[in-house]
Amino acid sequence: MLCQRCHKNLATVRYAEVVDGKVTDLHFCSECLARHQESGQTGFELSGPAPAPRHTPPQESGGQQSDSVVAQRTCSSCGILLKHVVNSGEVGCSQCYSEFEDDLEPMLRATHTAMRHRGKVPHRDDAREALRAELQTKRALLRTALKMENYEEAAVLRDEIKALDTGMREQG
Repeated sequence: MLCQRCHKNLATVRYAEVVDGKVTDLHFCSECLARHQESGQTGFELSGPAPAPRHTPPQESGGQQSDSVVAQRTCSSCGILLKHVVNSGEVGCSQCYSEFEDDLEPMLRATHTAMRHRGKVPHRDDAREALRAELQTKRALLRTALKMENYEEAAVLRDEIKALDTGMREQG
């Protein structure tokens, strides 16, 4: 799906805004999202954990690890410096993970939810993904309506969710 603002780049972020029960669903590329946030039109911020800052290598058990030691450590396979890996967040080869394991593990734990890669999400067509996004939004609205004890609106949303679920099953 293309960005709905620039119509050039691939949309990587879904922006949903609920105002007075009406959902506005937009899809932005990262550049347009940054411009949208800078414009200050809304109080929108990305939810979820913030990206982990670049870390300095952890201290060794014997005391502080000096910057000169970090600057001199290199991977025996590709020759990349540990300092470069820490600053850029990119390793040079698969051997780097073994060479710099003690220094990289705390960074990876802070960045990722798990230490094991679980794979990518299968590619879905845009129509199915749009249905899935709308279904997710309707469920959030249903929860909100139930909390506010607005049962008439909740009944309408429930019926819409059932219809969307049926449409998803027929497609899939």
